[in-house]
Amino acid sequence: MTDVYETEGWLGTPPKIAEGDIKKTVEADVVVVGGGLAGVAAVRQATELGASVVLFEKCAAPQARSGDFAVMDSKVAGLWGRRDVDKARLVDELTRDMCYKVSQAILRRWADEAGEAFDWYLEAIPNVPVMKTTFEPRPAGYPVWLQPRRLPLPDGFDNETERFKCYQVTAWVQPTHIPLFRANYSAAENSGLLTAFFNAPACLLLRDVGGTVHGAIAQTDEGYVRAYARKGVLLSTGDFMSDDAMLRRFAPDYVNTPQLWTSFDAKKKPSNTGDGHRLGMWAGAGMQDGPAAPCAHHMGSVFGCNGFLLLNTRGERFTNEDLPGQQLGSQIENLPDKTAWQFVDSNWPEHVKNGYPSHGSVCYPLTDEQFASGEVASCLVTNDNVVWPAMVERAVKKGSLLRADTIEELVEKTGLPKGVALSQINRYNEYCASGCDGDYAKTPKRLWSVEAPPFYAARFTPATMIAVMGGLKSDAEARCYDRQGRVIPGLYLAGNVQGNRIAVDYPLTVPGLSHSLALTYGRIAAYNIVNGI
Repeated sequence: MTDVYETEGWLGTPPKIAEGDIKKTVEADVVVVGGGLAGVAAVRQATELGASVVLFEKCAAPQARSGDFAVMDSKVAGLWGRRDVDKARLVDELTRDMCYKVSQAILRRWADEAGEAFDWYLEAIPNVPVMKTTFEPRPAGYPVWLQPRRLPLPDGFDNETERFKCYQVTAWVQPTHIPLFRANYSAAENSGLLTAFFNAPACLLLRDVGGTVHGAIAQTDEGYVRAYARKGVLLSTGDFMSDDAMLRRFAPDYVNTPQLWTSFDAKKKPSNTGDGHRLGMWAGAGMQDGPAAPCAHHMGSVFGCNGFLLLNTRGERFTNEDLPGQQLGSQIENLPDKTAWQFVDSNWPEHVKNGYPSHGSVCYPLTDEQFASGEVASCLVTNDNVVWPAMVERAVKKGSLLRADTIEELVEKTGLPKGVALSQINRYNEYCASGCDGDYAKTPKRLWSVEAPPFYAARFTPATMIAVMGGLKSDAEARCYDRQGRVIPGLYLAGNVQGNRIAVDYPLTVPGLSHSLALTYGRIAAYNIVNGI
């Protein structure tokens, strides 16, 4: 019987590599394919366990970006008073937000070990400064520091009353975790147990006659390099957002969504092209069930994305605006022309105090005087959940935010059908006055009227996508499964090539989830490979 994937062009066929084409053969306990966060965590963990490692990475160096981590019950979470987390509840909420298309067992193990993993990750740079609040001025002379997300929480915020839960367990390694990432890689490099090949995309996994994966072949400038693994092989090759064929197959609605990627191979092409997915499937692995999850959370305007009135380009209200950025982004994507307008009045400082504290929200109104006094960090941006008058003025001058003294004038500036838009705004304002949203049942505390001049409007288009998450079938031990549900001996998964962790839509239930999963399962995979689990 022909496998369904064998008829699909995105998979392609494995290369035929003759023995004479192999220019070098090496051997190690562990072979790691992919030097992102998951791969580097695995390399360091394996070498600390005394195992020798070969790393194949298609780019010129290990690759990382950003810096948000879910830190759970880590030491730093304790410093912030945030270790008391109901992990069972958190995992259940995460699973629900992904329509139960993911493995609760994978997420539960992550929740149990994420804090320890982050503590271990921080060991690579001693004495990293830890800020006490989100707003504290940053230290000088340090390559990285830790900033808590949304600390202190907005007055009156109660996670239990929210439709979409957001667990405040996130640390932001500022200004980026790349120095920390490199220090972790250096720790492995300095062990003397690591042999790394860069600009070396893996092109084939090796299986013995019994079906065990026992190595990989990569292509380098000098020719093919074959690496035998005495204990096992880890795929940690990332996602497939930059492969058009895979995107059309697994996330077709996002084919035309703007993309942002920061890692490029020697040919200056994006590195996240599903290499590990193909390698695994050529070796018999199966893809996880359920839709892939685009990571494309909307960041909104200077006022964030939560709560303010939205109209589509027909001038009609179309959604409950009280949504986290990912869900709001999905609503924008669903519009025929993928465009909407956000309307805000001059009472925004009072409104945002009741904002939803999540990624993409704004819930802290600051003053220009606070910045002038040096009370808060000068580098704060919208992504820190803050807004202040000078930021609004800059947005108006830049043209990303429209302003008018009357709502009629503002609607004219947007180009929306005036009669329809004004009627919808009036209807919405009536709901705000009554405290009951008769159209979309928005919570009363975020029924923010549009009545007090001056008025503002911002154009919303699709959020920039940074990854598409969906991987090969896996479990809580980071093992890989074939299409019949059997473990493939010797093959392990971590990072975005590991399936059954994220599906349908990327959740903002736990900001920093992706980095934390990659870090935690990179360690788990390395430990299991070295110890034969």
